[in-house]
Amino acid sequence: MKKRAMALVLLFFLRPWALQAQQVGTLDTTTFVVVGEGLAAGLADFALRDVYQKNNFPALMAKQFDTAFPQPLIQPPGIGSVPGFQELPVAVPGPYQTSVRTPFPPPIFVFNLAVPGHHLTDALNLRPTPPLVQQNNAKQTVTNVILGHPAMILGTDNPLWSQVEYAVQMFPTLVLVELGYTEVLEAAVKGDANLMPDQAAFRSNYAKALSALQPTFATVIATTIPDPFDTAYWSTPAVASQLSYLPADTIISKYGLKDGDLLSPHALFAIGAEAEKLQPEWVVSAANAAAISARVRGLNSEITGAAQQAGAILYDLNALFARIRASGVNVGDLKLTANYLGGIYSFSGSYPGWTGHALIANDILALLNQKFGTSFAAIDLSKVAPDDPAVRFRPFLLPEGAK
Repeated sequence: MKKRAMALVLLFFLRPWALQAQQVGTLDTTTFVVVGEGLAAGLADFALRDVYQKNNFPALMAKQFDTAFPQPLIQPPGIGSVPGFQELPVAVPGPYQTSVRTPFPPPIFVFNLAVPGHHLTDALNLRPTPPLVQQNNAKQTVTNVILGHPAMILGTDNPLWSQVEYAVQMFPTLVLVELGYTEVLEAAVKGDANLMPDQAAFRSNYAKALSALQPTFATVIATTIPDPFDTAYWSTPAVASQLSYLPADTIISKYGLKDGDLLSPHALFAIGAEAEKLQPEWVVSAANAAAISARVRGLNSEITGAAQQAGAILYDLNALFARIRASGVNVGDLKLTANYLGGIYSFSGSYPGWTGHALIANDILALLNQKFGTSFAAIDLSKVAPDDPAVRFRPFLLPEGAK
């Protein structure tokens, strides 16, 4: 406790130096804070838990920065839900959990503030609210556990902040903002572009988030939103053929698929089990996929404009996901792809495993090195992939060139 208090005191004393450093265009990574949703939090497979959190891309970046990065680590089997899969009932602690947050006692403050399921508006406005566990409100419970614990159990006079408010209170020198992916995933898994956020409102709220961070004089990195159709959540009949050993033509004819139709993991499981039919919500048409992708591009144009106006650094996360989809990644003798069970994405299909997170971290580190003349070392993927659950637990790798 004394050490944590001393660290905060030092931040106050060092702050004038940090402000001056930012003003002359240098990069100060002393206090690295993240505002985001499930991707930055390390959500993978079907919940948020420590085995992935410890290797999410912000944590990997912090290791290369050689800076402290306390996180709200969650005991297995985890908390939260992934878009496209059944939302689990609120049960905290859950089976096999004791304190939920680990280690116990948890750190007083955390620097990775990303909350699975948060929309942009949630990052701005959603604060922890008693009681800690709310059986009819999964999002609020996850928010409470990540942003409000242990403050909510230490007394009624402790401040409770939204993600953006919390970030400001940490006196950051470097902030990474990764928001919007939850909203586009929710639209994509339902195949409905009308569920996407309004562009003007999204731009306004994004600008509010960046504006709230400006008084800290921190360097801010704003990431674009990945296109869900570049992930492993949606598969072509050709990929379904690789996984089920059924000819693609047989799959198309048996299930009445149209040209360009894409299949969710639920459809892949049903095809593998030789189900008689697929539920309509398990298939998205080429037209609906194109409409959603167009809306993602629109939101990314708003992020780009807001970042430029606020003087933030723009990192094109969307472009990285597209490159991985197009070319895959060679790691030693392995060829990892963005196909389902291809080694990049976890079982959810929409959130990456350790190797995918390392790829994101390396891309951002390279950007920072280019802009600031720093020399942060890249993460050695050959040391990450062998122990990555997304790589180790795949039944096989799809042949190179499978789409």
